[in-house]
Amino acid sequence: MRRNRDKDYSPHEMSIVHISHRCARQLFLLDDGLPAHGDMRNRRDTILERLKWLVRYFAIDVWRVVFMNNHVHMIMRNRPDLVKMWTDLEVAQRWMMICPGYSQALYDFLGKEGEPATIEVIEALARNKKRIAELRERLSDFSWFMWAFSDYSAKLFNLIDGAKGKFWDPRFHCRVLVDEVGILLGGLYVDLNPIRAAMAATPEESLYTSAYWQIEAMEIVANDPERALSPSSLPDAFLAPTELKKDAEGPMPSENGCRASDRGFLSISGEEYLIVLDLVGRILHPDKRGSIPTELPPIFERLKLRADNLAQLVQSYQHMFRSLVGSPESLKARKKKRSSCDSPSASTK
Repeated sequence: MRRNRDKDYSPHEMSIVHISHRCARQLFLLDDGLPAHGDMRNRRDTILERLKWLVRYFAIDVWRVVFMNNHVHMIMRNRPDLVKMWTDLEVAQRWMMICPGYSQALYDFLGKEGEPATIEVIEALARNKKRIAELRERLSDFSWFMWAFSDYSAKLFNLIDGAKGKFWDPRFHCRVLVDEVGILLGGLYVDLNPIRAAMAATPEESLYTSAYWQIEAMEIVANDPERALSPSSLPDAFLAPTELKKDAEGPMPSENGCRASDRGFLSISGEEYLIVLDLVGRILHPDKRGSIPTELPPIFERLKLRADNLAQLVQSYQHMFRSLVGSPESLKARKKKRSSCDSPSASTK
C-alpha cells in the first residue's frame, strides 16, 4: 500500500528530502551512448540543463545530485518562506517560465524557440488570486518540481527515441532527512553512487555528481582566482551551498540568480564535506580500503560520528532507511510525532 507523502512533508513547511527516480523497467534510458534522432546533446547533459532551469524558478534548493544511466538522486529542500516573499506578478512570471503554455520538450526537439508569454498574459494570471494561491503552493512542492523535471525529459527522450509509453517509473521514492546526520548520510550516498557502482574510483572522476561539479569549480577558482568574482559562471553555481553559517538569517534568496537561495545545509564547509566524502569513498572502494587514519579531521568530532560507522551506514542506506533518515534519537522523535498526528484523537481536535 502506497504511503501518502503528505504525512512526511508539506509544501507549506520546510523539509529536506532525498528523492530518487528510476527509469521505467530499470532500463538504461539515460545512457549517453544510446542513438538519437538528429543532433542532440548527451542525455545527462540535457537533464542537467533542465535541472539548472528549474532551480532558478522554483522555491526549492538542490544540494546534492547524481545522474546515473538508469536513475537519478537529489537532495532537496523546499522553501515556502521564499514563496511568501514573491509578489503575485513574480509568481506568475516564474510559473510561465516553467510552463510557458506550449510543449517545451517538443520545441527543444525541433530546435525551435518558443514565444515567451506576453506581459498582458502574465498580468492577467497575476490578477487571478485563486490561481496564484495554487501556484505559490506548487512552487515549493517537491512533487510539482519532479513533475516539471520528469515530464519534460520523458517527452523529449521519447521523441528522440521515436518511442511511446513510460520513460520513468510512475512514482519517485522519497526519504525525509530529519537531522544533520541524515542530511550528511544522504549526501554521501548520492555522491558515492558512481564509486559504489564501480563506475569511478574517486569523487573527482565521478561524472554527473554534485561532488564532481564542486571539485571542478574549486579547481577553476584555484587556477583563476578572478573567477570567484563571477560565481554564476562556475559549474556548481546551481547547487545550494554546503555550509549553513551560524549568522544565516532570513530566506537568503540567491545572489547569483542560478538557484533558489544561498542557504546552506550543514554545519561544515564544502571543503570539509569533500574530506568526509573522500575518506568514506576510500573505505567503500575495494581497491582503496587501506587503514583509517588514527587522527580523523575534527569534522567527525563535531558530528559525533566515526568514519567506519559512516561508511557502513552508506553501504546499507537503502535497506536501513525507508522514509526517514537520521540519528536514532531523531528518528524516534519523528516517528512519535507522526504517530500522534495519525491517532484518531489528534484528528478530532
